[in-house]
Amino acid sequence: MATKFNISKPEKYLSNGVEKTFWANVGTMTEFQKPDGSISRIIEIPAIGLKANIFPIEPKQAPQPTAQPVETVEYPTEDVINPDDIPF
Repeated sequence: MATKFNISKPEKYLSNGVEKTFWANVGTMTEFQKPDGSISRIIEIPAIGLKANIFPIEPKQAPQPTAQPVETVEYPTEDVINPDDIPF
């Protein structure tokens, strides 16, 4: 079963010196339940050609870092590089 909601923009006006509000409908939101039990929502605003899905904002989970083994590199302690062997 789908539930429809109006999307309205309030507009103020004066009637016999009394301020009133006119609610201009600009679109609809439809909420419906899918067969798997989840809820879906669609917003439609024809004036701008918009038809889009609506999703709840949920905080994102940062990926948990995995412990990587640290590779130990042994560097020579003596001068093993001959500067004459460098081609530039």
